[in-house]
Amino acid sequence: MSDNTDVNNENGDRVYEFIADDVTSNKSNTVRRMLIKEYRKIGRGAFGTVVQAKITPNKEDWYGPFAIKKVPAQTEYKSRELEILRATDHPNIVRLEYFFTHVSPLDHKVYQHLAMECLPETLQLEINRYYRNKLELALKHIQLYSYQIARGMLYLHAFGVCHRDIKPSNILVDPSTGILKICDFGSAKKLEHNEPSISYICSRFYRAPELILGSTQYTTQVDIWGLGCVIGEMLIGKAVFQGQEPLLQLREIAKILGPPDKKFIFFSNPSYDGPLYSKPLFSGIPQSRFEKYFSRAGPEGIDLLMKVLVYEPQQRLTPRKILAHPFFNDLRNEQYFFPREHTQPVRLPNLFDFSDFELRIIGEYITQIRPQES
Repeated sequence: MSDNTDVNNENGDRVYEFIADDVTSNKSNTVRRMLIKEYRKIGRGAFGTVVQAKITPNKEDWYGPFAIKKVPAQTEYKSRELEILRATDHPNIVRLEYFFTHVSPLDHKVYQHLAMECLPETLQLEINRYYRNKLELALKHIQLYSYQIARGMLYLHAFGVCHRDIKPSNILVDPSTGILKICDFGSAKKLEHNEPSISYICSRFYRAPELILGSTQYTTQVDIWGLGCVIGEMLIGKAVFQGQEPLLQLREIAKILGPPDKKFIFFSNPSYDGPLYSKPLFSGIPQSRFEKYFSRAGPEGIDLLMKVLVYEPQQRLTPRKILAHPFFNDLRNEQYFFPREHTQPVRLPNLFDFSDFELRIIGEYITQIRPQES
């Protein structure tokens, strides 16, 4: 009998079962033979597909559900993603539970399977649902989600790990609890000082200006730009900078931030010879543009966005300064929020249960980040 079976479940979805011999637990490092039952396609990315599945060692004890990402084995990205996920342990980073290899019956190639914890939806779905129904995501929800992304970045960036594809579809959320986790580390890389990295990274609407210009010596601050784009998108219900091609992306940014400085362009890429957009595309000062675009954010939210969506990477706020920003005072002062369609308030997830490692990175900012004891 083949170890691959393919049937339909009661919902009409294809259920694909197979046996994997080398299922490794990320927690205990034990390797055992297990039956995998895939029953729903969740997504498709640049590097592979994601399915929902359960795993069992004996057909009685089912583990899961997991989101299993399948990527071709023996690629540089595969080993990087696995390496980063194996090393991370943080409430705002998706957790790897198991990993194994399996030959696909479709193309007979070996695929690496990463079985990760499953959350109900992505932040993209959540934003789209509100926008489609002509509703606005509550400011408290925006604060809650933005804070957790910044906290995940604080942890990753301390290791020198740059996600390099921060966008709403790579962020998992559970709207009923407010819990958020950064996922999809297919483009992530540990950046080494003075070692070049490819600039053609990050999805276009969320790509930092230095990447658009072709910088190969960028820092983890490209993720901070991505965070600014995500905050803006939660506020207005659509991507903030929508260039129809890479160089037009810079024009969209210049519409709000004003023209990029010549020095910034030179330091990003001395051989850049594309359009400079050196003439202002609007009258008035950038602040008035931010206030017009993101009026819902209030003075603190606008201040935060103006300190994150900045051309010079070294001038963008770092994750600990973002966590300490007054925009998040509501989370410190009031430990409850109203999830969608709930009439009763729900306690916020634990936002201030910092590990010793996080506390060392946060340093003196802890007094601004943690709620004041009443």
